[in-house]
Amino acid sequence: MDISFTAIQKKITHFLQRYHMLLFAVIVLGGLAVVVLMLNNIIISSSESTDYVPAGTTVNFDEKTIDRVNNLKSRNEAADQLDLSQGRTNPFVE
Repeated sequence: MDISFTAIQKKITHFLQRYHMLLFAVIVLGGLAVVVLMLNNIIISSSESTDYVPAGTTVNFDEKTIDRVNNLKSRNEAADQLDLSQGRTNPFVE
């Protein structure tokens, strides 16, 4: 058995040439698994509500807007008749 640097280098090179796709797949899938676990840990730790008190917000509506919404007609009410006596106008004519 030869224990020289070149012999070890040849064995490592042969191993990498033979199993390069398998090693690549294992490294990529392992990296993805680590990333997923880390993201899951971040999501779980960020959802814990320790000492969080939501600020109370008061909502004020504009009275004009409320009046306009209340004045809208329902489907059952008759709509005003449109005045079509002028016909169509071309906006591109001077």
